[in-house]
Amino acid sequence: MGFILCFIPLILFLLIVIFTSKIKIVHLVIACLLGLLTVLPVSLIQYFVPGFPFLSQIPVLASLMQAFIIYGLIEEAFKTAFIIPLPYKNYTKLQCFLLACLAGISLACFESSVYFFIHLNMANEKGAQLLYSKIFVRIITADILHTACAGLNGLFLYSIRQKNKKISILIFSIALHGLYDFFAGMQGNLQWFAIPVILLAVLECRIKYTSLQINEQ
Repeated sequence: MGFILCFIPLILFLLIVIFTSKIKIVHLVIACLLGLLTVLPVSLIQYFVPGFPFLSQIPVLASLMQAFIIYGLIEEAFKTAFIIPLPYKNYTKLQCFLLACLAGISLACFESSVYFFIHLNMANEKGAQLLYSKIFVRIITADILHTACAGLNGLFLYSIRQKNKKISILIFSIALHGLYDFFAGMQGNLQWFAIPVILLAVLECRIKYTSLQINEQ
């Protein structure tokens, strides 16, 4: 049951896009598959990259470096690379944005299912009960963050195709993802600072989308 719940955001978002955007179904499937493929390199990086052990004496700095370099820079670079093949031709800016967001939420949901199983196994091994509420709060927040950052990456690629390269859009995506993971990995009340970062990521999608529209005019 928990596994199915991980994919509800993807299913809902997909249905909304199908009935509102006039994007071909095959292209929506491609976006979902590209999001799925991105999970592999992202997971390998998170598993094999040791972080910054030379900063073990300064845990806050080590967490900050890991959040911005591994989760921010490297992960968003892979996400951007994997959505390059999206079929943007003959689509509007909004449709291109939605395709990128779909790839992002696909990645997020598959990543959430992996996260869910890992913690479920850990709880079973310890004979403990999994705190589903805490897991799903984390999943929902991560889904929104991944989707917004993928949307920003899509707008960045769109700006390149329009010969109006906006590298600042990609920089915002990297910075916001890093900042989110930094606060999400903190203990206690500091975790709540991840919420404003998510809201800022969504707001940035709106701001960058509008700015590109103004430039086009």
